[in-house]
Amino acid sequence: MPTIHRFTNMTVRVNVPDHRPPHVHVVMSDRRDAFVDLATLAITSRTMRASDIADALIWIGANRAYATQVFTECNP
Repeated sequence: MPTIHRFTNMTVRVNVPDHRPPHVHVVMSDRRDAFVDLATLAITSRTMRASDIADALIWIGANRAYATQVFTECNP
């Protein structure tokens, strides 16, 4: 699973293989995980809120085209 960006306490990853819609996973250093839809930036997680991954959401929003490209290349 490609890591497309690293923060101090979390990473932004694309799982391979993975399902549609295009999305990334934000994985915290304690292994909590959030699914972030690339079209809407909506998050799905049982353990985290948007405020927990605010820096990642800013990065994903600014790099949405790149993240979508990586998702598409890894999940044709």
